[in-house]
Amino acid sequence: MSPRMAKIISTELLENKDAKWLNLVKITYEDENGQARNWEAMQRAGRPKDSIVDAVQMIVIANRSNGPVILLEKQFRPPSGKIVIEFPAGLVDEGETPEEAALRELREETGYIGEVVLDRGGKRPILFSSPASSGSKNFLIHLKIDDSKEENQNPKPQLEDGEFIETFWVPLSDVYLELRKLESQGFAIDGKVGVFAEGLETSKMWS
Repeated sequence: MSPRMAKIISTELLENKDAKWLNLVKITYEDENGQARNWEAMQRAGRPKDSIVDAVQMIVIANRSNGPVILLEKQFRPPSGKIVIEFPAGLVDEGETPEEAALRELREETGYIGEVVLDRGGKRPILFSSPASSGSKNFLIHLKIDDSKEENQNPKPQLEDGEFIETFWVPLSDVYLELRKLESQGFAIDGKVGVFAEGLETSKMWS
């Protein structure tokens, strides 16, 4: 991470004509009683025509001798005003599959070379990140890393201008408590990572 801390300078309303990534839209729909209603939502601009999802989130695991570890990121997110603990993630580019996007984003953001883990449930479900306010669609893709391979010994991220990402490994068994600790230190927890950790903890509680 940069030695300087990112900070919010100002916040102002943005017209759709000036927006590059998101648009505010009004959705008119008919409810269960046949009454027409309006809903305000965000819509991502520029989803590739050949992709059914906007983005991919990755659960990245390395299976080490002392147990599996998961790769997480720290990245400042202006809407939260904080550094957020996240899964590696990114948008799907035109002409690539979600799996190709996942491997590319992993390499760019972390420097690691990974391998897609086949989905055990068959067809991968489309996930809506925030269905009450956005129609953005995602796939959650499992990747595995063999960090004993030479290509993963000294990973070098290929970050874009304005990207400041720090990656770190957490034992899978410690994710729940580690996120609690990070939150107490002032970090924000991405909802998807938080729900993942709660799922792990719930499984322990009821096993």
